[in-house]
Amino acid sequence: MPCCKRVSKWRLGVGVAIVLTVIAGMVVSVVHKLSVRQRDQHVSRGQYHFNRREYDRAILEFTEAIRLDPLCAVAFANRASSFFSQGEMDRALDDCGRALEINPRLVLAYANRGGAFLTRGDNDRAIDDCTRALELDPRTALAFANRGAAHLNKGQLDEAIADCTRAIELDSQSALAFANRGAACFNKGDFEQAIADCSRALACDPSLALAYLNRAAARLNKGDNDGAIFDCNEALRRNAELARAYAVRGTAYFNKGVDGQAIADDDEAIRHDPKLASVYANRGAAHLRLGDAARALQDFNEAIEQEPLLATAYAYRSMIYLGKGDSKQVIADCTRALKLDPRLAIAYWNRGIAYALSGDPQHARADREKALELDPSLKQP
Repeated sequence: MPCCKRVSKWRLGVGVAIVLTVIAGMVVSVVHKLSVRQRDQHVSRGQYHFNRREYDRAILEFTEAIRLDPLCAVAFANRASSFFSQGEMDRALDDCGRALEINPRLVLAYANRGGAFLTRGDNDRAIDDCTRALELDPRTALAFANRGAAHLNKGQLDEAIADCTRAIELDSQSALAFANRGAACFNKGDFEQAIADCSRALACDPSLALAYLNRAAARLNKGDNDGAIFDCNEALRRNAELARAYAVRGTAYFNKGVDGQAIADDDEAIRHDPKLASVYANRGAAHLRLGDAARALQDFNEAIEQEPLLATAYAYRSMIYLGKGDSKQVIADCTRALKLDPRLAIAYWNRGIAYALSGDPQHARADREKALELDPSLKQP
């Protein structure tokens, strides 16, 4: 009997333990579900703030989601998007890497990491990550847009246009895709399409400084100096560090004959990026028109030293030597300019004058006729 009592007690103890285990499991399950619900709420709130461009608040929400669930890959990937939007590429890359450790098939993490690599100038790794994202989900607009931008940076214009067009088909509000397709069209000389795409990009995201800048460059090439100046002003209002915006605006002012403002803008462009060879050439042209040949020559020499293939710098410099009566150097500079750009009318014109001064009327006449064929306005006094 005592033995049976002990067995009965043992069975009772086991029964109590089972009940307690079940209760504990139920509590854990409830707590887990509550934690998951709270995590998901923080992720949703983070996405809401991200869409409103409230990146600091978005980061706080995603961080809280990660605290509740350190294995929430989506929270890491979304926080990476916020860091990316704030320009914190190292933190964005770290979060993407963590997300992919947790979930190697997370499309958003590959697309975001591709964007971060793109911003850091690593175009090949950007293309690899975006391609991986598209292998997992061929309808990822962000991956197409980022890969298109990487192709653009590599000078692969047709590939860039194809990727950006596909991104736009998937997401008609992709400002990035419109802006990058516009840049690719600009580089192909299709300025009308570049202007149209940049305008559409700005309709989607009015804060996109580069879209204003690219539209300004396209307008400048179509002779719309006032439109280019307006767009450069808008670009600089959003990002005062854009050297190219000062350069484009400086060229527009030069075209309008406002040489003082052109020089001031060129100075700013060079201050932000001393390696912009074309800006030295443009500033030199403005100095030359103001009668400061010494500064002009200095700028042309600097432009040629930085970029020996810059045809306009040789053509501009020939004007200085023409003023000095150095026909031999004029002919040398113009000949060099025309090898680089056979449609540079001013180079034919200046070389024709130098040939005439050198007693070579045959070559002088041929160059003068070619110059007028390319630019009839040179005939005006």
